[in-house]
Amino acid sequence: MIYEFKLPDIGEGLHEAEIIRWLVREGDIVKADQPIAEIQTDKAMVEMTTPVAGKVVALAGPEGATVKVGESLIVVETEASVAAEAASADDSVREVAPAVHIEAPRPAAVRKRAIAAPSVRKRAREMGVPIDEVEGTGEGGRVTLADLERYVREREAAASVSEVARREANEAGVLPTGSASAARGRQESIAAWTSIASLDAVFEEEERIPLRGLRKKIAEKMVKSMYTAPHVTGMDEVDVTKLVEIRKHLANQLAEERIKLTYLPFIIKAVTRALKQYPMFNASLDEETNEIVLKKRYHIGIATATKAGLVVPVIRDADQKSIRELAIEIAELSEKAHRQTLRLEELQGSTFTITSTGAGGGWFATPIINYPEVAIFGAHAIKRRPVVVGDEIVIRDMMGMSLTFDHRVIDGEPAGRFMRTVAYYLENPEVLLLDVR
Repeated sequence: MIYEFKLPDIGEGLHEAEIIRWLVREGDIVKADQPIAEIQTDKAMVEMTTPVAGKVVALAGPEGATVKVGESLIVVETEASVAAEAASADDSVREVAPAVHIEAPRPAAVRKRAIAAPSVRKRAREMGVPIDEVEGTGEGGRVTLADLERYVREREAAASVSEVARREANEAGVLPTGSASAARGRQESIAAWTSIASLDAVFEEEERIPLRGLRKKIAEKMVKSMYTAPHVTGMDEVDVTKLVEIRKHLANQLAEERIKLTYLPFIIKAVTRALKQYPMFNASLDEETNEIVLKKRYHIGIATATKAGLVVPVIRDADQKSIRELAIEIAELSEKAHRQTLRLEELQGSTFTITSTGAGGGWFATPIINYPEVAIFGAHAIKRRPVVVGDEIVIRDMMGMSLTFDHRVIDGEPAGRFMRTVAYYLENPEVLLLDVR
């Protein structure tokens, strides 16, 4: 019996996934619940398992291929069929269950008409680019402005190399004119093309890394956010001298419980308090209904850098948790992120995101909104520097902070008030300790 395992909807809003690595090959014998592939969704790397045992007879495509929900991922000839086949191996005639054929993805060159937005088609006409020849890297193969620019760069590079090759060949007599003899061309062609071959060395100095997996998903999300929401970033600095002292004191206490206390729990508490005062920041924009959706719970995404790329695990109901509880959960999520063992539910449902560059980061930055959220808060490096307090110049611990917001939903004035509110709580961290348990 042939079993066709189709890609299930394993997460909220999942439409497709990229095959990162096959763990089996055609002809392999697999057991039920055996891992068969690693796939990359919009949120995380997921290990897929086969629900049946048997012999692998077909795979959906090569590593890097995209499979949509409901399409075949793998075809397995179940154990009953494999056993029957082995038992009848000596028979000259036997019935075989019809194999299921999965078509390999067709090359982009065979498509008749490119998928592109009107603005992209207009730009292609202005650039003189035949858009139907451009390979689209957007969602569903859609041609983007970046694809047009890449197409032009590649053609210009090819033309440049061709011109250099023609000129050197002419100088060497490989392409003789008029009365130049064919013999002379043949004799000097080796020297000419040896010189031209040196051009290849230029390109051998480059390394091309396929944009795939988590890196590709990050790129797609960043582009979608930047080209959907008009980004505006406000920047300021905050005096965190008290916070530095309090964190150091509490960190020594929690270290006895093997709990690592960073500044992030305090920042989360400050931000959630500000979100309650300014609910428009804890929201999303429903573009289909033209409605601003205010979120009543505070699920805070924590942008986390890993070797594989940026992931955003989510702390649910962050407003209801103490500094200690937040420290524990942050450590657990961070460890899972670096081990790439985060579950999908730990990466979904954030209502607001915080990015912290830490001690190794710069003084300011312009973070990109974690779409479809409407704002993101950036906490940057803490530095000791001279500042004016009253009429005196004193040394204080200062932290840079930034807030990027969607100008369709939020204006500059409330954004400034939001930042000042966050700054107040960070400058007066004792207020944040009222619910420590």
